[in-house]
Amino acid sequence: MKLYTDHKQVILASSSETRINYLKQLFGRVRVVRHKVNEKKIKDEFLKKNFIDLVRLLAKKKAESVMEDFSENIIIGSDQILVCEGKLINKSKNLSDAKEKLINLRGKKHTLISSLYVIKNKKFYFEETKEAEMLFKKIPPKKIDEYLSEQKKEVLKSVGSYRIEDNSKYNFLNILKGDHETIIGFPLKNFIKKFMRDKK
Repeated sequence: MKLYTDHKQVILASSSETRINYLKQLFGRVRVVRHKVNEKKIKDEFLKKNFIDLVRLLAKKKAESVMEDFSENIIIGSDQILVCEGKLINKSKNLSDAKEKLINLRGKKHTLISSLYVIKNKKFYFEETKEAEMLFKKIPPKKIDEYLSEQKKEVLKSVGSYRIEDNSKYNFLNILKGDHETIIGFPLKNFIKKFMRDKK
């Protein structure tokens, strides 16, 4: 049963297929819109600041960037970043870049920080930021080549150049801490709880 039963849509300011599919399982009417945020500019300005503050700001800015266009709706902005050895790792530009990043992740722990920011009727409604800790195993470079060859389109959409959905097949990750929604970059659970309480 879908959560939203009236005429209103839930607006998702993200093009992530994972987030889109996840949200559509919960809400009857989901509209996906492109946010108006220059992520690179914000990241460049925050390089020497707190990573948690950075991901929160990105999620907030994404939601706010489309607020005037959807003033009577729920708007969800979200973001995820990957931090390894104190450095921010961005999405790969191409497969060569993805291979370099995966080679560099081998045998290392890294942190995924995911944030959700929700606006309802042009007012702040909900916010949550969660972390997950991962270990990318010391898999052979040949196995990385195989993965990139088979998932060449998908890896360029992910902050780590890998998808947790592929781990059951390739077995390249150990989850040290964190839940599934944090790992996929969409911590929705507590927002849904609040939404359901407010509907009663």
